Amino acid sequence: IKSKKKLSLVIKGELVFFINNLGDLTSLNINNGSLFWQIPTQNNSIYQSAFTLESSDLVFANDTIYFSNNKNELFSIDARTGTVNWQQSVNSSLTPTIIDNLIFSVSNEGYLFVIDEEKGNIIRITNMLKNIKNKKNNIKPTGFIIARNKIYLSLNNGKLIKSDVTTGLEENIYKLSNSKILRPNI
Repeated sequence: IKSKKKLSLVIKGELVFFINNLGDLTSLNINNGSLFWQIPTQNNSIYQSAFTLESSDLVFANDTIYFSNNKNELFSIDARTGTVNWQQSVNSSLTPTIIDNLIFSVSNEGYLFVIDEEKGNIIRITNMLKNIKNKKNNIKPTGFIIARNKIYLSLNNGKLIKSDVTTGLEENIYKLSNSKILRPNI
């Protein structure tokens, strides 16, 4: 399997869930390896286009698996049956965060999406890069984390943006490095 990153997997009870570089989400029995269910998330028949697919890590919450990709898709998939609960248009290869009944995702273009977990409706979209000079469109988010009602967004230019998660208003921009920084940890 060719992949730009290590493949994400989640172990829950007797099942292991993983997504491959073709976009197939699979559930296997952890004890004997038997297939429980598998769902393709891409309908691309061109094999070579699979090498450009970048998926986020899988997130498991409330018997549901969430993930997004750089093909403008964020999925909510029922972990018991493998059926798609809903799909939303969010272009992100960053791992979504679930808090209570809200999903937070940051697009590859720097927009914070707040989405209803149950129906997949977009509640709010905020441009996190509005105060960053991005003349050549080469500044990209590399990761984000939410803690104490703040969102911390790291960028590939060494900056970290701190914003209020409830309002989306930027509070500070920190210059931490002259090069790419990864997802922050708290």
